Amino acid sequence: MELLVLLFLAFLVIVVLVVAVGSLILNRRGQVNERLTGIRKMSADADPVELLRLPFMQRVVSPALYGLGHFFGKLAPWEIRSRVEKRIMYAGTPYNLNFFSLLAVQILLGGGLLLFSFYVLRIFRIYGGSMVLIVGLFTLVGFFLPYGIVSSKADSRQHKIRRSLPDVLDLLLVSVEAGLGFDMALKKVTQQMPGPLSAEIKRALDEIRMGSDRISALRGVSRRSGVSELSSFISSVIQAEELGSNIANTLRVQADFMRQKRRQLAQEKAMKAPVKLVFPLILFIFPALFVVIIGPAVIRVFQMFEIMF
Repeated sequence: MELLVLLFLAFLVIVVLVVAVGSLILNRRGQVNERLTGIRKMSADADPVELLRLPFMQRVVSPALYGLGHFFGKLAPWEIRSRVEKRIMYAGTPYNLNFFSLLAVQILLGGGLLLFSFYVLRIFRIYGGSMVLIVGLFTLVGFFLPYGIVSSKADSRQHKIRRSLPDVLDLLLVSVEAGLGFDMALKKVTQQMPGPLSAEIKRALDEIRMGSDRISALRGVSRRSGVSELSSFISSVIQAEELGSNIANTLRVQADFMRQKRRQLAQEKAMKAPVKLVFPLILFIFPALFVVIIGPAVIRVFQMFEIMF
C-alpha cells in the first residue's frame, strides 16, 4: 500500500513538472512567433517545418529551461551572475549551458528533491524538526549540486590546460624554429596534442580564418580559459607581435618559464604531502598499530586480573 502511495505521489510530481514546463512553453509562444517571423524575413526559403525536425531537447526542453531560469535569474545580483557565467565558460560551456539554464536546472532539481524527500519522510512517519532538517538538506543539495558539478569541471579543465601548456610551448618553439609561421605552428599543435587547450587554439584559428584579427582571437583564448600562466604567455606573444620582435625568442623564454613554474608547483605539492598524510595516519594507521602492539598486553592484563580475582 505504501509503495502504491509513493508511486502515485511520484506521478503527481511528474505531472506538476510537465504542466509547469507546458505553461512556460505557452507563455513563450509569442516570442517564438516573433522569431519565426524574423527567420522568414531573413530568408524567403526558410521553412518553419524544419524547426519541428530539431531534437526534442533543442525544440522544447532548452527554451523551457531558459524561460524558467530567466524568470528567476532577473532577481539574482549581477556579481553572482557574472561569477557563475565565468565558471560555465571556464568549464567549456558544457551542453551549451548559460546562467539561466543552469539556474533552471538547479530550481527543478532542488524542488524535485524537496518533494521527494517530503513524501518519503511522510511515508515513514518522520515529523517535526528532523523532517524539516532532512528536507532542507535535500533541497540544498539538489540546488547546489549542478553548480558544484560545473565548478568541478571548470577546475579539472583548467588543470589540464595548465599541465599541457609547457608541452604545447615546446612544440610551438620547435615548429617555429623549423620554419613554420606562428599560425601554422598553432595548427600543428591542434593536430598533434588533443585536449582542451588545443580546442581553444583551434577555435581561435577558426575566428582568424573568419576575419577576426589574431590579437582578439588570442585574448579570447585567455578569457575563456581563466589560466594565469596561459594569459601571461598570450600577453607576451601579443607584445612581441606589436613590437615586431622575434617570436622564437619569446617562445623559448616562455617555455623555460613554464617548465620552471611546473617544477615549482610539483615541489610545492610534494612539500604538502606530509601534512596531508597526518590525518590518515591518525585515523587509520595508528589505531591498527595500537591494536597490534598493545592488544596482546591488554589481553594479558585481563587474564592476570581474572586469575587474581
